[in-house]
Amino acid sequence: MDRTSSLLLTKPDIAALAKVQRPVVSMWAKRYRDGDRPFPKPVSTDGRQEKFSGTEVVDWIRSRNLGNSDTLAEDLALHAALDHGSALSRDVVFNGISALLCMKAMLGESLADLDAPDLLDEADELDPDDEFLYGEIESLGGELGVFASFADQMADAAYTPAQAFETIMAQRFRLQRADLVDSALAAPALELCARVCAALTADDRAVFVDPSVAGSDLLVALRSVLPEYGEPMAMTGEAPTAASRLARRRLAVHHWRRRRAPEGGFGGGFVLDEPAMFLTQYPSPCGVGMTDAQILADIDNIALQMGPEHRAVIIGPASALVDELGDRQADAIRSGLVRSDRLRAVFRLPEGLLPARPGLSMALWVLGAADPAVKPADRWTVLADLSAVELDDGAVVGVIADVTASMGTWKSVLTSAFRHGVVDKTAKLLATGGALTPPQTKRVRRPRFDGAAAAGRIVELVDATNLRAGGLLDGNLNLRVEYGEAGGLRMPTAGQLAESRDLKVLPGNRIDESDLETGEGVRVIGAEEVLGGRRVGERVIDRLTLTTRYPSGRYTEPGDLVFCTSPGFGVVVDVEGSSVVVSPARIMRIADPASSGMVPELIARHLLAKGVGARPSGAIRSGHAWKGWEIPRIPPDRVPAVTEALHDLRERRRAATELLDNLDQLTTTLIDGVAHGALTVAGDTETHPERG
Repeated sequence: MDRTSSLLLTKPDIAALAKVQRPVVSMWAKRYRDGDRPFPKPVSTDGRQEKFSGTEVVDWIRSRNLGNSDTLAEDLALHAALDHGSALSRDVVFNGISALLCMKAMLGESLADLDAPDLLDEADELDPDDEFLYGEIESLGGELGVFASFADQMADAAYTPAQAFETIMAQRFRLQRADLVDSALAAPALELCARVCAALTADDRAVFVDPSVAGSDLLVALRSVLPEYGEPMAMTGEAPTAASRLARRRLAVHHWRRRRAPEGGFGGGFVLDEPAMFLTQYPSPCGVGMTDAQILADIDNIALQMGPEHRAVIIGPASALVDELGDRQADAIRSGLVRSDRLRAVFRLPEGLLPARPGLSMALWVLGAADPAVKPADRWTVLADLSAVELDDGAVVGVIADVTASMGTWKSVLTSAFRHGVVDKTAKLLATGGALTPPQTKRVRRPRFDGAAAAGRIVELVDATNLRAGGLLDGNLNLRVEYGEAGGLRMPTAGQLAESRDLKVLPGNRIDESDLETGEGVRVIGAEEVLGGRRVGERVIDRLTLTTRYPSGRYTEPGDLVFCTSPGFGVVVDVEGSSVVVSPARIMRIADPASSGMVPELIARHLLAKGVGARPSGAIRSGHAWKGWEIPRIPPDRVPAVTEALHDLRERRRAATELLDNLDQLTTTLIDGVAHGALTVAGDTETHPERG
């Protein structure tokens, strides 16, 4: 019997299955209404939503050679199992399939090879007390064998039972499971919490504790950033609810070892005498309607249970964690938490991290033991406002750096350069009350505007401008060229030149973003410089840091081409050399420019003009790989003249840039002086600094 014969698909399901846009399916249904192979007719209608036979749709797409998938049959169960045409409710099917996938992950073998009684025996062996999967498998009744086959197909299509389980979890939005949807965090929030938690977990023996009775999203996200070879231990709240049982199945399928929660739950009598990391969220699947006071009371209970080796990462509504509280009880609880000196870091996060309530702002709290060597009056909390910051990789790295610094000693905190946060005394937070937001920069009284200094500066800038304009920008450009027929020879490719060792391509250095700074140091050239987002020299890295932290780091040589193809295509010439190239930018080095006939700037301009690495519209990857780029070469005896001409033009561009900078500074100084009434512009346009 064909196990997929009764699977039903909606048009959005068909689009996902065929890996096409949703309107494409409607176009297929309209265009192929008639003929010898018409689009399949719907077999049922739910309201206005038509449902089609999965096998008929797969056969039709294959016969027409349409869509963008080569694994239609394998993926069919993945997209359509929940629409199986049986008398079982969707919730029963959802829970049953998730239980079968969990059992498959634990057994490590095919389920279709077992009949229904054997499947129940195996489930009873794995879950003798019916804590997380036996009841769900038993509920499938006479359909158990069919759904066991579906589970095998889903795991095969997704490569692992865990991946198939996550595909099932993604269906919670489609099924509108309020207990699962209303508390679901967006991926950036999950990744942020998981990475912060992993960064703070120094002990491999640490127990990860989530007091919520149905939460699993954070622990699953954490599992993906923990070492794959490890066997982490989780302790979670428990309840006899469908959501809580689902959470236990999900942790099992992701190979979490589970420790039973204490008999009385995570109440006041709970004690954990070993390294532990608390990780939880508000709202949780079973706590969507909690008030700010209830959330803070829950967090206060966590703080009371924490010992010297315990830390906590908590994400919840900003209304409870950082905003000014209108409820006196909630305000008292939060003040007590601040006074406990366990609140090490507070981050206000952007909106949109809770898809069910996209306008809700979230916040992150990090709790840890206070430094006993610091007097209570000198204890601190790190505060940051990320409400206008996108939680990309750079922002997350910055948060991790700030959190790690906040856990240090007072001396290390004072010497840390925080990326997002500022350090505020706990006593000051308690004294001021209100919102837990970073202190505003103190308003400093502006000193009296010095008109004489401004006038003197204007004289300097005018002289520099006249000198620059009267020098290389006088229009006295002398460039003689000769013309002839264009050569018909094909240019060699970069790959060919690399094989002949006339050209060498070197990877960029992998350098932590936090080690880059401005000021004095070794010039850095990365994708931002190559793509024109920054000037070369704006970012530097300390030479000692480079030597100690990156001993294998390499420098550029004069004339090296620095290029990148991601996130965009660009190429620049490092004329001076001795710079550090940061990945994903790479180095293209000419072995011997004089004898090879290759001129760096000529190559760079040619590649930019051709746009060889540009990403086509709608493409996922960039254009041709560097090995296919055509590289112009000229006769070696022509290299000195071309090099000299390009050098002259480069110096003129530099002079023009300096002229523009001088004019900008001159304009700013003049406007500032005139606005303050300290400068006036004489009618004869002469400058008299002694009158300033």
